[in-house]
Amino acid sequence: MMKKMTQKSLLTLILVLSLCVFALLNLCAQAIDRRYHPALDLTEGKLYALSDETRRVVADLTDETTVYVFSPQEEYPAMLREMLRRYEQLSPNIRVAYVDPAANPVLLTHYQQMGAELSAADILVEGQRRIKAIAYGDLILYDGNTPKGIDLEQKLASAHVYVNSAYTPRVVFTTGHGERPTRALQTLFTDHNYTLETKAIAVEDAAQPEIMVVAAPTYDFTVEDLALLDAYVAAGGKLMVFVEPSSAEMPNLSGFLQQWGMAVQHNVVFEPKAFAAGSQHNIIPMYTSSAVNAYFADHPVYVAMPSASSITVEGLAAHRVEPLLRTTSDAYAKTDLAYTSTQQAEGDAPGPFVVAALAGESVFLAGSRMIYADDLMSVESYGNRMFLAQVLSALWQETVTLAIPAKSLENAPLPITGEQAQTLAIVLAVVLPLMALALGTAVRLRRRRL
Repeated sequence: MMKKMTQKSLLTLILVLSLCVFALLNLCAQAIDRRYHPALDLTEGKLYALSDETRRVVADLTDETTVYVFSPQEEYPAMLREMLRRYEQLSPNIRVAYVDPAANPVLLTHYQQMGAELSAADILVEGQRRIKAIAYGDLILYDGNTPKGIDLEQKLASAHVYVNSAYTPRVVFTTGHGERPTRALQTLFTDHNYTLETKAIAVEDAAQPEIMVVAAPTYDFTVEDLALLDAYVAAGGKLMVFVEPSSAEMPNLSGFLQQWGMAVQHNVVFEPKAFAAGSQHNIIPMYTSSAVNAYFADHPVYVAMPSASSITVEGLAAHRVEPLLRTTSDAYAKTDLAYTSTQQAEGDAPGPFVVAALAGESVFLAGSRMIYADDLMSVESYGNRMFLAQVLSALWQETVTLAIPAKSLENAPLPITGEQAQTLAIVLAVVLPLMALALGTAVRLRRRRL
């Protein structure tokens, strides 16, 4: 009887201790959750995970920064709340504060009076030197009316650099020659904290040598314009020029580019193997071994360049020209822009061709306007935005250049070339069915022998 009581007491003691341990673990877990809010990101695309580039930026900047979200916390989208929470945890110098503009309109009005364009649900980042507003509409990328991505991380990291930096560079988009910039190209610069101006080339630009963009002009520059461009680049300015296949002659601009060792050819390039979207003029060029392309050694995404002209690198130029994007040797170019067939014909120039190059670390030239098209710049599976960000970083190294892809909310298309698509089609439609047929035949013959 005594033995049974002892066993019963021991079991009771074990049960009580187990309950105490369980309760203690539960209290510890609640304390850890209140203090650190741990969470696992099990989404396919790691939607909540912050990139190493964001971590590097936050680690390098030690100034206190406050992120104001002008919305009640419980009403803000859950995904954005979680990303903001994780961002706040990266550094003790970052604070995220939710402000209800209806309950506390004074703070919103205060920053509006300081020049910030703010409304409900927008974000304002305040650092030691300045403030920067982030519109809620810029955080969510849409395909029509359907959300397709979240661009919060790039906006936050760039704003963090901007509000704490002593210096902000300037970019000028030229006008007066039918230039055609896109919103995505301009956003590339504002996301990297450039002050954006759109204006005709002026004499005073030579005194502020930073970045100037010539976005696919439709008619030629004047001799006076080119003299100003010469003075601008001679003073240390950097130039990005985009052209495209066109029947318009631009001898002045072409002559300027030839001085830098790059001649734009009057043609349109086709790729019979490395192309996208089912069209051989949507070429997918290959990266050269330039240091500008080092980023893509660990990030295997390709640039799409619809409707591109080739660039001839002049060997006798005074400036060193470095090809950045090149076609395959299977490519060909048509000089008759009124072509009726995309198939290679007699007289078409054979590849490979250079379609983007950098001269003297001062002048960048791309043979396609569509390389900075809004849709291609916003697709994570293509490297257009990343490539132009790397070019920007190579041209102007005095500032931090960030290239953080948006979080995709949809299944991204596979970035494969036309040749790869044809190979997959043959494997799936021919090889695998034949293998299945052969295996079935072998099994049936074996059973008959039994």
